[in-house]
Amino acid sequence: MAELLLPVVRGVACKAADTLVKTITAMCGVDGERGKLERHLLAVQCLLSDAEVKNETNLAVKRWMKDLKAVAYEADDVLDDFHYEALRREVMIGNSIIRKVLGYFTRQRPLLFCVTMSKRLSNVLRKINDLVEEMNKFGLVERSEPPQIPYRQTHSRLGMDEAADIFGRDVDKEVVVKLILDQRDQQELQVFPIIGMGGLGKTTLAKMVYNDPSVQEHFHLKMWHCVSDNFEAISLVKSVIELATNRRCGLPDTIELLRERLEEVIAGKEEKRWEDDLKPLLNSVGAPGSIIIVTTRSRRVASIMGTLRPYELACLTEDESWELFSRKAFGRGVQEQAVLVNIGRRIAKTCKGLPLALKTMGGLMSSKQQVKEWEAIARSDIGDNVRGKDEILSLLKLSYRHLPSEMKQCFTFCAIFAKDYEMEKDRLIQLWIANGFIQEEGTIELAQKGEFTFNELVWRSFLQDVKQVDLASEDCPGSSDGLIVCKMHDLMHDLAKHVSDECATTEELIQQRASSKDVYHMQISRYELRKVSELYNGMTSLCTLLMAVSSHEYFSDLNLRSFFLERLKLRSLRGLWCECYYDPSIITCQLTNTKHLRYLDLSKSSILPDSICTLYNLKSLRLNDCKRLKCLPEGMTDLRRLNHLYLLGCTDLERMPPNISVLTNLQTLTTFVVDTKDGCGIEEPQNLRYLTNQLELYNLREIKSVSNAKESNLHKKQDLSTLQLCWGRGLTDKPRGKDSNEDEEMLESLAPHGKIKILKVYGYGGSKVSVWMDERPSNISALEKARYYTMHKM
Repeated sequence: MAELLLPVVRGVACKAADTLVKTITAMCGVDGERGKLERHLLAVQCLLSDAEVKNETNLAVKRWMKDLKAVAYEADDVLDDFHYEALRREVMIGNSIIRKVLGYFTRQRPLLFCVTMSKRLSNVLRKINDLVEEMNKFGLVERSEPPQIPYRQTHSRLGMDEAADIFGRDVDKEVVVKLILDQRDQQELQVFPIIGMGGLGKTTLAKMVYNDPSVQEHFHLKMWHCVSDNFEAISLVKSVIELATNRRCGLPDTIELLRERLEEVIAGKEEKRWEDDLKPLLNSVGAPGSIIIVTTRSRRVASIMGTLRPYELACLTEDESWELFSRKAFGRGVQEQAVLVNIGRRIAKTCKGLPLALKTMGGLMSSKQQVKEWEAIARSDIGDNVRGKDEILSLLKLSYRHLPSEMKQCFTFCAIFAKDYEMEKDRLIQLWIANGFIQEEGTIELAQKGEFTFNELVWRSFLQDVKQVDLASEDCPGSSDGLIVCKMHDLMHDLAKHVSDECATTEELIQQRASSKDVYHMQISRYELRKVSELYNGMTSLCTLLMAVSSHEYFSDLNLRSFFLERLKLRSLRGLWCECYYDPSIITCQLTNTKHLRYLDLSKSSILPDSICTLYNLKSLRLNDCKRLKCLPEGMTDLRRLNHLYLLGCTDLERMPPNISVLTNLQTLTTFVVDTKDGCGIEEPQNLRYLTNQLELYNLREIKSVSNAKESNLHKKQDLSTLQLCWGRGLTDKPRGKDSNEDEEMLESLAPHGKIKILKVYGYGGSKVSVWMDERPSNISALEKARYYTMHKM
């Protein structure tokens, strides 16, 4: 659709005007062609809003838009190659020792590059010329875009207080809680369905029941899990085991072994696929009084699974609906005038008592300040001629239409994840940035704009279930504190799939037998991995690939391995999440030609190829839980655009790459290991002024002196919220037993800023706390003592 095509074309036009791109196109003698491409894109951009209107009734316009999107992505790759060449030359100049030789080289045109790129640019320009000529026949006119939402600072905990958006469900909760507690004497497993149409709040009610104090007290073992429309028994049972143990289940995919493990987990505690696999399995391990609450839209599902009479959830009353709608609509500075209240009540009635529709429409109206804007929404005939699921989808689509084009892209991208997938906020924002969905605007940083976009989508209920999770565990004691995650409502996921076909999971494509030709962002399910080669035909411009393979058995298939090593070419990738830790050769192979990468996640991998040092566009690099990783390539300091480096759980890491202080754009550096090698000391982080969130410092016993420790400038890193100080290489390393005064002086010199929220200290050999800890204890909300503390005052 044009609303998604517009930001793509705008982004490519901006790249065509980029200074670095201009430098290289001029060097190659093709700057005239670059200028023509830029002008064509700007001309097309002005008419895309009208094309979006006409494409719904004019097949020729629809086909033209599809062709334009393909050429725009191709043009982006070409321009990005020019941009990459400029970055490569910057690195070469910075690293050169023999300046005279380099000066001679850079004055010469690299003939092969220029000839190749000249042909590619001319080919793209020819295609754009043809499309512009075709466009001129459609009689398109300029139309105004939806107004941009003014940037504003938003609270980082937006959306975490779910209770604030719940109305009219207290009675429902009391009824359901009483009913399930009444089953305590039942010998067999009971299944209690809650039914109702989408957007009614079935899951919200189930959560209220699950979190009710009497339910929490009654059931010793409680688990919450979402089952997709087409679930697999094996994956579901694995998930249940992981929920019960809070650990990853590494058992093979055999139902017999999983059943034995499930029996071990649940033993001694209360608590055609359904009948054949899951029901007998759960019946065999569930204790008396155990109950499963199932939420579903389908009466048929309720009748098949339920052993108790279903509870049918009703719509909100008119008063409850207005309270929910008005809290959103007037929650951001819109004055609650009488005229707006009257119009708002009319709008609220169109939502038919559905909480999701009320929150979404209320969020939309909170961005409308003028009476005429409210009237325009109230007069729309959205939902008048449709019923059921289509009725609420039409209301959600209306709210979607009023999003700025950038936010539309960010929202639809979330469809790359399966329904009910728990999305990590920071990962999501970094993938948006990697794909160019978020463009620079004045002095606003991309990360700030990404945060604003996320919060706006949450406020308008396009994203929901925002919560903070703590992933710390015995398996990964250094894991991230305060990870923020979110989900997307099933109906919002349906909406995202309806308005765009760019994002898909392999499971969806295989089940729907859909073409992958127009897919630019894909997630590969491990259970569909063997079938992925069937989807690859025609899929040549993939921009995002998310793939996690947790078992070596998938690559024992030689044909599949050959596909990943030889046939799969990912030259257009901007984002790659590849956990192929049983076959590192796949990582090495796929990184060879991925120069466009901005986001790379190789967590749990056993190797880190040196070729990563040539990914000059890279902004985010995640290497969490790389247990065998001992050191990072020294050439990583060439990645001058790197903003985020995650190294959580890299327990064997011995040192950092020398001179990491040159990566001055770093905002995330989760781990720093001090070493005596030149360029690896505690002074290296001193120039990293923009570090945020979490920093773990290891091997502090190797700091040369107190004055050397002060060079870290921890007190100047005002955006750090969590600091971990570890004297050894690991959290369990004991103090060396040397002079305790030395450790005390060292701790004193490592004082952070006064607003640090969480402080963790391990392996400390001193006998007292530092002065800065005594003076400012109220600023430290959590203080974790390690196993081998000898601090008396703590």
